[in-house]
Amino acid sequence: MADAEFAEQLRRVRAGDAEAAADLVRRFEPALRMEIRIRLFDPTLRRFFDSMDICQSVFKSFFVRSAVGQYELERPEQLKQLLVKMTFHKLTH
Repeated sequence: MADAEFAEQLRRVRAGDAEAAADLVRRFEPALRMEIRIRLFDPTLRRFFDSMDICQSVFKSFFVRSAVGQYELERPEQLKQLLVKMTFHKLTH
């Protein structure tokens, strides 16, 4: 995805476009779920949470904060890094 196309998608997400948000989730969810599965190794926690629960929580936080303009992202790689970092924070808390 070109930087201009990515910027347009984020603009649409910030504006509340559900289709743009769904596309973003489809694009980044597999990598996040893999990251969660790697880091969620405690059997006790796995009984209460699965990768989908945490992934949804990460995306919810991202969309809420993005809507108020908290993030300035120019490239998809920056978004992936942000989402992975948010995932790590969710898992540690």
